[in-house]
Amino acid sequence: MATSLKLNLPTSRAERHYSRADVLPLKPLGSAAPGNPRLAQFPFFARFAVINLVGLALLAAAWAEGLLLKPYRADESGMCYLITVLFLAALVAVARQDWQTVRWAGNALVYLGMVGTVLGLIMTVSDLSVDKAQSFESFKAIVTAIYVGSGIALYTNLLACIGYLWLGTNAHLLARQEV
Repeated sequence: MATSLKLNLPTSRAERHYSRADVLPLKPLGSAAPGNPRLAQFPFFARFAVINLVGLALLAAAWAEGLLLKPYRADESGMCYLITVLFLAALVAVARQDWQTVRWAGNALVYLGMVGTVLGLIMTVSDLSVDKAQSFESFKAIVTAIYVGSGIALYTNLLACIGYLWLGTNAHLLARQEV
């Protein structure tokens, strides 16, 4: 009596992998625990922490060199503080994965940088006059006005650009979106 051995081999590699009862199919980490949203969010928050720790390390290096507070000391208009507050609010929006708010804040940072530049130039020009160029003391006042106005113009633009790049990096690496 001859028995024939019939093998039912799956044709594709995926069918072979999932047809074995002793092998469990692998799922992505985010879908490993559908009932546990904390575990599903772990990869995002890990990437968020790494990206922003690199940024904090750069801020610490700027602080060690004495560069971190220079924009705030030079800015008499308060625009640097406004830009910083908007940036921090946008960073919270990144953590909440509110990409529409991140995009809006990134664009607003660019515009605030331009407004700060124009404001600094206006402050520079408003203190200049022909009458003030009569004496050395007046000339010192003119140079001071130029220094203050250009500081506001350049530092607000610098902070806005740094904030925009930081938010753009977060959005691109965490959500594959453009700011």
